[in-house]
Amino acid sequence: MTPLPLADHYARFRDAVFSGIEETRLPGFEVPLTELDLQSLWFAGAFGSEFTSVDGQVVRIIDFGTWNSGPGPDFTGCAIRVDDQTHHGDIELDPDARDWERHQHGANADYDRVVLHLFFDAPQERFYTRTSQHREVTQIVLTPAMLAGDARPNRSLAAARLGRCATPLHEMDAARVQSIIESAAQYRLELKSKRLHRCVAAQGREEAIYQALARALGYSSNQQPFVLLSQRLPLKRLLKSVAKAREALLFGVSGFLEVMRADDVEPETRAYLRQLWSQWWKVRNDCLRWLEERQLPRWKLKTIRPGNHPQRRLGALGALLHAWPQVVAPLADATRWSQAAWRDTLLALTHDFWSTHYTLLADPAAKPISLIGETRVQEMLANVAYPLLVPERTRLWAEYLELPALLDNQKVRRAVQRLFGDDPRGKDFTKKLHHQQGLLQIYEDFCLEDDSACAHCPFPERLKEWS
Repeated sequence: MTPLPLADHYARFRDAVFSGIEETRLPGFEVPLTELDLQSLWFAGAFGSEFTSVDGQVVRIIDFGTWNSGPGPDFTGCAIRVDDQTHHGDIELDPDARDWERHQHGANADYDRVVLHLFFDAPQERFYTRTSQHREVTQIVLTPAMLAGDARPNRSLAAARLGRCATPLHEMDAARVQSIIESAAQYRLELKSKRLHRCVAAQGREEAIYQALARALGYSSNQQPFVLLSQRLPLKRLLKSVAKAREALLFGVSGFLEVMRADDVEPETRAYLRQLWSQWWKVRNDCLRWLEERQLPRWKLKTIRPGNHPQRRLGALGALLHAWPQVVAPLADATRWSQAAWRDTLLALTHDFWSTHYTLLADPAAKPISLIGETRVQEMLANVAYPLLVPERTRLWAEYLELPALLDNQKVRRAVQRLFGDDPRGKDFTKKLHHQQGLLQIYEDFCLEDDSACAHCPFPERLKEWS
């Protein structure tokens, strides 16, 4: 593979920033009178940063992390020090200590990284907070007396906080900022490329492409279940089967067929399920080991938009496999690559059932819905096509730079807030896909690695050395 020079420049800069830097850990800020207001106050540091836990330990908040707007613990990416030991993980805040079990957090693996449980009320008899791995979580009781006198909830703090790096970035000319972001984007692309090409070396090119596309169909919530499914059902096995048999394997091994009752669905869905079961029963015994509860993919279905439901994404994967020769040909040989043709192939995919259904239980849609839309194609370009092809044909980097950013996400918004704050140029550096990729890489390399609440991050001072 041809090395990418900007990626190498960013890698050297990134390594230089942290060379010789000792790890520092200082208190930060964070908290929640409706529950949301209490979270806002905590996050603003209104309750303070040093506490005594229920069992008498000194607890200091080193980094208040990020206010989580999605499912899971209230604050993620936090750092706390309990006596003399530092812990990295998440923080959960509840009005009552018993809410931990009332909300079933103790049985939910998404809460296994929680290192601190905050609450305002608790039963007289000691209540212990434990994760699904039976690890005891440090507890702190918050009281109104802890609040600073002028404390006021500010829910806008949820987005992120302005970083110290915003000052030197504001003083740089746009071309210099662009060079930093572009170099970080190329470095990120090279990291993805190395991972993908390792899979190519281990599994073969088409198998690696199939697994990467399946992962992309999982969106952020269900990437791992899709990877697991693609590993259990290799491409060679699926391509040997007719379309309905392929889909039967996908929906059967995923566990979705096992929980569906014909009486619960619409007539059109009932007919589709009969087609799947007519194939699934023939191979089900061979797959029994995967149908045990602990072996099934752990699908995340809460807060999922209908169009992103994994059942619909499995339907899209079936359609993609049906058109596999057209899908894989431009990726199999870099000299045959045509972005426009590949994009058109994916956008044109259809399915007799899934083009009008979101899930197996949903009513038919009034009009056809794209199986793979523009934003998902863009994700596949960013995470599969260009990481695979650019190192083999570096002139494609210029093509990659022109890809527009069709969609932002919470991480990108946080990165922009941290790096640019109210600087209007922040928007200018989010218009292209490579802008977003570069910002994410910088945010992950520096902001997420820093646990001093920005106070001792080396990145701002070293920015002036960028050339």
